Amino acid sequence: MKLLPKIARGDRNALEQLYAQQKTRVYRLALSMTKDPYLAEDMTQETFLRVQEAAGTYRNDISETAWVIAIARNLTYDALRRQSREIVNETAVSSGMPVLPDTKEQSGFMFLDLIQKLSQAEQELVCLRILAELSWREIGRITGQSADAGRKRYARALKKLRGEL
Repeated sequence: MKLLPKIARGDRNALEQLYAQQKTRVYRLALSMTKDPYLAEDMTQETFLRVQEAAGTYRNDISETAWVIAIARNLTYDALRRQSREIVNETAVSSGMPVLPDTKEQSGFMFLDLIQKLSQAEQELVCLRILAELSWREIGRITGQSADAGRKRYARALKKLRGEL
């Protein structure tokens, strides 16, 4: 059952259903990217606000899940860019380095600590596949690569992780 067309028509029940179905995936993806549970929660809420606003632009060329995850990914990248600019500005103003939170204690997930060994692109691929549970075709649509290329990069990333264990 397609929920986004209903959301575009203002159906709040459909939005609540989509939120119930997708909130965990969105949160896990945002948390894997930010390593900050508070920012991940903000990104989850912002994602569904954006979904509600943009539901009328949804086309059936990808699944609703992939579309929601793409929005979450883009919003989280934007937040991280803003955050890095703020840190750079804070560093320029102060004489010392800003103190950043200990992400290992905040995350509470061994998985998040383990994937830190990967490049950002590899982390994203692993998270889209494992946390967001997207198909290779959907991942390819989001990342702009073929499904086969994604599979190969994923296999190399897992091999790298196995070497760390």
